[in-house]
Amino acid sequence: MLCRLPTLAALCLIAHAGTARAQDGAFSITVSGVKAGTFSIAANSNASSYAVTSRAASAGLAGLFRSFTITSKVSGRLSGGTFRPERYVSQSDGARAGRGAELTFAGGTPTVISAATEPDPDAPKFDPASLSNVVDPLTGLYAILRDTTPEAACDVDLTMFDGHRVSRVTLSGARAVEGGVMCDGVYRRVAGYPPKVLAERQTFAFTAFYVAEGDVLRAQELTMDSLFGPARMTRD
Repeated sequence: MLCRLPTLAALCLIAHAGTARAQDGAFSITVSGVKAGTFSIAANSNASSYAVTSRAASAGLAGLFRSFTITSKVSGRLSGGTFRPERYVSQSDGARAGRGAELTFAGGTPTVISAATEPDPDAPKFDPASLSNVVDPLTGLYAILRDTTPEAACDVDLTMFDGHRVSRVTLSGARAVEGGVMCDGVYRRVAGYPPKVLAERQTFAFTAFYVAEGDVLRAQELTMDSLFGPARMTRD
């Protein structure tokens, strides 16, 4: 499911100016109530830059049949609260071995340094150089999972590129609920997908719940109706 929100990809304006801040988290992923994976994220950021590392792995019954790990890293700049990734690297092992990619970004336009897999032959072709103001999948997920404030909560609208495909993730509709804030999200497949995949499903609605911890809101849970049943990503 995680790979479908950034795949869930999956998602405060960064701390006070000039002050570095570490934001770490570990999450469990379930599909139809059965544990399917784990996800951990570690980030360091300040008012002008950010660096994020993540690790996704299969677990539970899913791990018995398709064991894999995906490690990703991104570093970039922050300008007025806008993410500007500079270098993204993703490496996969196990059942998803060979699906990694390395991208660089200049002015929001990506360059594919390497992509272990070939584009789907049935997917319409497009030139990555034609893209602008895009980010990598990890930046998109970090924008959802990082600590936020009541004023900035649910304010995400990012177009992502993973080396072959373009997708978009949005968060809006902030509303107070018991213990925190709830947001409405949409993950949308945009380009680089075969027509049969888009016909199967193009958009995935999800919700993000943030718990109040002092003067910040911390991502606690993402839920969505995936192709494999109700999926949930919960902070451990």
